[in-house]
Amino acid sequence: MDCFSSPVEFAASLVGRVTMQRDPGTIDWQQQPIRIAADVKVWPVRETGEPIYRIEIPATHQFFRVGLSEYTFLSALDGHRTIAQACGLVTAKMGRAAPSSSQCESIARWLIDHRLAHFADAPPPRRERSHHGTPADNSPPKSIWTRWNPFWIKMPVPGASGLLQHISRGLGFLFSTPILIVGTLLITAALVALASRQSEFIAGASSIFDPSNWVWLLFTAIGLKLIHEVGHAIACHRAGGSVREAGLVWVLMTPLAYVDVSSCWRLPSRWSRIGVAAAGMFIEGIVASIAIAGWILNEDDMIRWWCHHVILTAGLSTILFNANVLMRFDGYFMLSDLMDVPNLATEANQSVRQFLRRWFLGDASWHSTHTGWRRSAVFVYGWSAVAWRVLVCVSLAIAASTMLGGAGIVLSVLGLWMWWGKPLVQFLQSMRNLWQTEPFQVCRGVVLGAIAISVFGWMLFSMPIPSSVRVPVVVQYDPDSAIRVGAEGFLVALNVNGGDQVEAGDLIATIENRELKQRVAELEIAQKQNDIRLRKAIESREESERLILLDNRQAIIDKLATLQTQSDQLNVVANRTGVVIANDLRSKLNTYVHEGDVLMIVAADTDKEVLAVINQSQVDDVRKQIGQPVRLVAPGRQTFWATLDQLQPRASDRVPNASLAATHGGPLVVRVDDASDDSSNDDRLGEEMIDNMRLLQPHFRGVLKLPHKEAQRLPAGLRLEAHFGWHQASIAKRARLWFQDALARASQENR
Repeated sequence: MDCFSSPVEFAASLVGRVTMQRDPGTIDWQQQPIRIAADVKVWPVRETGEPIYRIEIPATHQFFRVGLSEYTFLSALDGHRTIAQACGLVTAKMGRAAPSSSQCESIARWLIDHRLAHFADAPPPRRERSHHGTPADNSPPKSIWTRWNPFWIKMPVPGASGLLQHISRGLGFLFSTPILIVGTLLITAALVALASRQSEFIAGASSIFDPSNWVWLLFTAIGLKLIHEVGHAIACHRAGGSVREAGLVWVLMTPLAYVDVSSCWRLPSRWSRIGVAAAGMFIEGIVASIAIAGWILNEDDMIRWWCHHVILTAGLSTILFNANVLMRFDGYFMLSDLMDVPNLATEANQSVRQFLRRWFLGDASWHSTHTGWRRSAVFVYGWSAVAWRVLVCVSLAIAASTMLGGAGIVLSVLGLWMWWGKPLVQFLQSMRNLWQTEPFQVCRGVVLGAIAISVFGWMLFSMPIPSSVRVPVVVQYDPDSAIRVGAEGFLVALNVNGGDQVEAGDLIATIENRELKQRVAELEIAQKQNDIRLRKAIESREESERLILLDNRQAIIDKLATLQTQSDQLNVVANRTGVVIANDLRSKLNTYVHEGDVLMIVAADTDKEVLAVINQSQVDDVRKQIGQPVRLVAPGRQTFWATLDQLQPRASDRVPNASLAATHGGPLVVRVDDASDDSSNDDRLGEEMIDNMRLLQPHFRGVLKLPHKEAQRLPAGLRLEAHFGWHQASIAKRARLWFQDALARASQENR
């Protein structure tokens, strides 16, 4: 319910511009008879236990509220009594609770200004339907810059209210009690099911930053918002209200549908109004629940992708907009009714202004229509809304400048001016007026305001915010402990099993390669033949032939040495003393193994190191810690220590250890390529073949050495988190880097 015309608080609008033909300076207001307009409707309600009267102008769908004393006065304005006579009548009825003569005059001015009443000798006010939810008076039209603020552009659709009325008649059963119960159970079950697979869901959430998906997200958002607003319209008609207009509004550069259900202020029960406000989120929640079921139960990739987008769009829009009480959408109106404070935003802003006037201008006056917990709640809400608005402005400015470059900066400046320009102009005008009477207060406010702005700007853009540099690491055996195949062939004998203790030099496996042995034998024969010819050449003193045979002899010796080395490696021996570590070692027996394949690991408990995979944004901070002790934190919060030994100078997108990949439960998001590259043998480090995995962004690798005691405590394969000191960066820089990283990750993930 994105367009409630909130009732104007009476006390905040007493002084206004009189919209009549007469000069207000020449009128004796006390002697003027005034008549309430014939089309004005008034009905009583109770707020915070006090009688309140709501006023409506049906033609323009404007709502106001007044207290008991104000209502008593305006009920005495019958067109025959003057203001002075009506004031006297009210005083006779209410005694000390009656408004004073000056207050009655202010009330009369307010009635005339808002076209709720007219002078007895003047025609009644002419009503013109306002298409923007503003009073149809003689006020100057909004400027084109205000109407087309890039942060808020409203476009009503003609005839939409009539169409929604027909739809509501046929779908009113959606908000019957049985449907509400079933829908609530469905939403609850869907949330529980989604929570059970939250890791998988979150892993795909980065697709929202992929520009290629923005068109689909846009259409999904528009469709969901249409359903959302239709839900508001149906609930409003079912509760007895009506839809005034509907259309599209661009909020924070995001398209949202809206319906004007301001007629809900006629509903006597605040719970009915809360129900209308929550109806859109309820319908959207049911749609999202169906999408969750489709995402979990369906195996088609395209359907799951679409359902994922529906869930993501519905969840983000509900959290950021509809359920956000700090923006004037569904959550705001629900909170306003729950607190029984109809003008929550207006009164909250007033409390913030009064606080600022007190501290910056020294104005000690404090006026509030609420007491007890409501007064404190309104004050806290006001500052929360200000903080939210500042956060949104800064985030949008950083996001726009990051994604759109120079055009984004221009758009951000324009939008910020449209959002904050009017309050700034009003503030400057009030300061100019105050300068004429209290120049000292203005000077005090300027000095304190400049200090506050400087401090806030420094905190946002310059003040370093320390944060721990945390890097995912994994414990692994020393790469030199891996027993690799030196020559390819068939593994014909295994002399050890996993867990056996071996000594350095022990024969642990035998590989058979008959072709290699035959080549060695052929070269040995060729060497002997060459030696015979060489002796003959020496005896016959044929110098040229002798030189040629010497060269051949050296070439044969070199080849034979190479092949002999490979042949010797057919007998695999342990390179150190330790325990044999291998998974399903016997399954490799009588299989063909290639040169460089890891056959097993022979290592002691102390032959371990820690491998760190470092993001590019963290490498500068990590490099400063070379040679320094680093704290390692295990999943159970146990603490270990290691020393950063080395940091590779170049980044790589290869996965150095399978346990760090998200596909194996690790923290690093990877993509899977179809092809593999033989050059990645160095990346196996005793792990399974992971040539087809690639990191979405290149990372640096670091190696941490473990003390013997820590190495004995830490099992190989354990994932930990290394804390490499502290990173110093401002809030603005962190936000900018976060947007850049999210965009880069999304673009690389979809390559």
